[in-house]
Amino acid sequence: MKRGIHRLLQISSALIVLGLLVEIASLLWFHPLSFVLFAFVAATLIGLGILVFLASLVFVGKPPTGDGR
Repeated sequence: MKRGIHRLLQISSALIVLGLLVEIASLLWFHPLSFVLFAFVAATLIGLGILVFLASLVFVGKPPTGDGR
């Protein structure tokens, strides 16, 4: 179980970092398409990273049982 949540957290953090890098690149690029890159591509990557993180909390983590299993 721990390996599954660690993998999902790695994917989540990679998506968020990639989205932030795309935002930085779009802020340095002076072109009308840079807004599209910033608003749609970067926001989508960050949003997917957040959704993967939340899904890893909900679906992978099981509450502990009282009988020690």
